[in-house]
Amino acid sequence: MQQYNDKVIFANQLRALAIIAVMIVHLCGIFWLARETVSTYIYSPVIEGPTPPLYGWLSPRTVNYGPFGVAVFFLISGFVIPFSLSKSSPVEFLISRALRIYPTYLIGSVLAITAVWLSSLYWGKTFSINFKELFLNLTLTHSNLNTRTIDLVNWTLAIEIKFYIISALLFSALRKASVMPILLLAIGVLGFTEFYPTAKSIIALKYVNFSVESLKAELMIVCFMFVGTLFHFHFIQKISTLQLVIYSTALLSLVLMCWTHNEWAPGMPNTPLNYFYGLGVFTLAYTLRKYFRPIAPLDFIAKISYPLYIIHSLISYSIMRVMLDNNASFYVALATAVLTVIGIAYLLHITIENASINYAKTLIKRMRKVEPAIPDTQLQSRSTL
Repeated sequence: MQQYNDKVIFANQLRALAIIAVMIVHLCGIFWLARETVSTYIYSPVIEGPTPPLYGWLSPRTVNYGPFGVAVFFLISGFVIPFSLSKSSPVEFLISRALRIYPTYLIGSVLAITAVWLSSLYWGKTFSINFKELFLNLTLTHSNLNTRTIDLVNWTLAIEIKFYIISALLFSALRKASVMPILLLAIGVLGFTEFYPTAKSIIALKYVNFSVESLKAELMIVCFMFVGTLFHFHFIQKISTLQLVIYSTALLSLVLMCWTHNEWAPGMPNTPLNYFYGLGVFTLAYTLRKYFRPIAPLDFIAKISYPLYIIHSLISYSIMRVMLDNNASFYVALATAVLTVIGIAYLLHITIENASINYAKTLIKRMRKVEPAIPDTQLQSRSTL
């Protein structure tokens, strides 16, 4: 088993790289480049002054660490989720995924919203997140029900949930490492994206409006995630390297055709380019996977990457903005915020995250009424954003 783990440690360490990339763009870039947005989310005045040179030093031309890091997260999920599917039924899989995602997300969101509330008190602003907005965000249904995100990051979790549901529907095909259903899914998404009339992009329901355009974009990214699944098929030796190249090229071509016909189209070509950067790094790491070895700092960040992803933006923005108002330098404020969210993420990991993972295992064991095989924690417990 240890030899098997060594081969996939690359995916765990890529997760650390991905969260670092996302934090760089959020805390060193968006904090300054989208000042009005940040001030809206943390109920503060718009920050003034020149942008520090740090982001320029860290970000070469055409590189956006946000889409790059998110793409790596998505590919990792596509790669590792079939391991979980191979050990469970579709119902068990969905239960374990729900318990993997929601408890940590709910508690992390409460902490982030608390930080924002404290920020509003400090700045003397009226805190205003209504119940409907909060409920739709906490259930991760906001993206399709025409409601803004409350934390700037949970849109990826909404996509992740859809990937789990579709993976459960393709359960048999994924366990057999069958590529054709994945390609047919992508063709179907392309048809839906191309031919569904934009005039009917908003469907009025009784209490909410359903956004078809958001669903088109999310399904497109789900198809991208299945590129990681093709790497999984190659990893378990169900397809050859040539087949991996051919199938991945076909799937990526379908994704790119979708990209030009949904609400993400204005992001062409920069966003897809950074998704390809992410794919390039993932491919390189996969190719060199046998050379990866434990690296304590990276492994630690990977271990706490999910709660860190949830809380890092709002809590860091709130801390940094208050510290800057009290004449701290940007770099001191940044270091303080990063250390704080890492500490909180670690506490969430050893309490809520681990407890929910263990509860899912116990619940499934009871459902089976037999002693289940012990899941590989390197693969199952770390297989999300």
